[in-house]
Amino acid sequence: MLVVIGILTAITVPQFVRSIQGNRLRTAVRTVVMAGRYARSMAVLRQAELVLTFDFEERLVTVEEIVMRAVEPGNEAFDEDRGEADVFATQYAVASRTSLLRRRLEDVALSWVEVNGERFQRGSRSIVYSTNGRCTPYAVRVADLEGNDGVTIEVDALSSATTERKR
Repeated sequence: MLVVIGILTAITVPQFVRSIQGNRLRTAVRTVVMAGRYARSMAVLRQAELVLTFDFEERLVTVEEIVMRAVEPGNEAFDEDRGEADVFATQYAVASRTSLLRRRLEDVALSWVEVNGERFQRGSRSIVYSTNGRCTPYAVRVADLEGNDGVTIEVDALSSATTERKR
């Protein structure tokens, strides 16, 4: 009897662990997809640009409204062709940030974010959602911590997401 219980345990425990890891990965993918949809919806609703940010080290997905303000002109740049300084007419600086969403991905990793063919794997990467709901197309890879199983999320310019699971 003890041998049968041992055999059943040896068979079921690894399956149970894989099931839990799969659930965490699916939850993380849903979180990333829903954050993009939320950023799109709120950008249209608020008629303001929103920023979806992926933080690789902290495994955070955030959505923020960033308000820009004009600052006084006066920054000079040297125009080599004309041999004179050029004063920029308008500059902008971040006036305020309003956090609308902040989610930590539990027991999974953000492997990379790809924008315009360039792949980012460190620090953080932000995607801007404009007032018409559009964004720069991007892809995000979410994987388990061992890197054995993962899902790639591709988002087009109209903010439609597709997912593909690769082991």
